[in-house]
Amino acid sequence: MNSPHIFDPAHIAVLESEDRKVWQDPDKILGTIKLRPNWIAADFGCGSGYFTVLLAQKVKKVYAIDIQKEMLLFLEDKIKRLGISNIELRLSRPNEIPLEDEAVDFLMSVNTLHEFDNKPKMIKEMKRVIKHKSNLLLVDFKKQETDFGPPIGIRVAKEKAISLFKGNNFALLGTKDLPYHYLLTFVKP
Repeated sequence: MNSPHIFDPAHIAVLESEDRKVWQDPDKILGTIKLRPNWIAADFGCGSGYFTVLLAQKVKKVYAIDIQKEMLLFLEDKIKRLGISNIELRLSRPNEIPLEDEAVDFLMSVNTLHEFDNKPKMIKEMKRVIKHKSNLLLVDFKKQETDFGPPIGIRVAKEKAISLFKGNNFALLGTKDLPYHYLLTFVKP
């Protein structure tokens, strides 16, 4: 059973909206990491594939991972329509990333931290699947009132997010404030 905080796939149009480029520009977000064409990447909590498709243009392969089958079915249709062949869909279960140890050179997770019921377990999973000296990019809603997004009560403050990842021995590389989100980059030592 999914967490009550998981994004409702009935509202998938919001994830695909042109307006999203204004408040969550994928080029700027992905531009914070020097992506390499030989990398294998994971978009954890990929949703509709808003970031996945762009990421697939910059790396060798992308694992698009989501806990909701509806999201993966939507993305499957999208990648067929666009003729993309380097995205592999993976259905996850609660507190689990369906990848081998040290499977990816880069992992990104956007608007998901607030959804995790067991944040320490999920961060351990993120650490498990990325290679040593590899980067993790996390974007989530600021803990402040906005006209959209999850309830403020379940949002994770930037300082708390940093503390959670540092507690799992991730080294913070940088932070960036976006209009409604914070962006954190970490490296697995």
